[in-house]
Amino acid sequence: MSYQATWEEPYGFYARFTGWVTPESAARLVREMTADVRYDDLRYAIVDLTAAPGHTFRRGDRARIGEAMAELIGAHFSNSRVIEVAIATDPRMLSFLGTYAELTARPFRIFATLDEARECLATGTLALAPSPPPQP
Repeated sequence: MSYQATWEEPYGFYARFTGWVTPESAARLVREMTADVRYDDLRYAIVDLTAAPGHTFRRGDRARIGEAMAELIGAHFSNSRVIEVAIATDPRMLSFLGTYAELTARPFRIFATLDEARECLATGTLALAPSPPPQP
């Protein structure tokens, strides 16, 4: 498997990719998260891409990204309180996340480190501020 996912009590989800991020692996991760009964109470989801060697989405391929997140779009109606967080520094990942940011309806932020993300989540200000555009 190209990622490891864990539920964080009481209302969090953390996934760390260590393999290539593919449309299939992204869809599998979303399905794993949204199919779980804990999803209805979820408040944040962190996807850490710092250990991933890259992704196989084509640049700006909104259709493939949309396919990978189709289940997440539907799940938004059952739980609209989820804050999405990505951890990345690689310019290619930041470009991919920029495309994703255009498609998601949820609060979404990108951080360079997990510590920065957790600190922002702890302050409760994450949902109020939009993510700055990623810098490739």
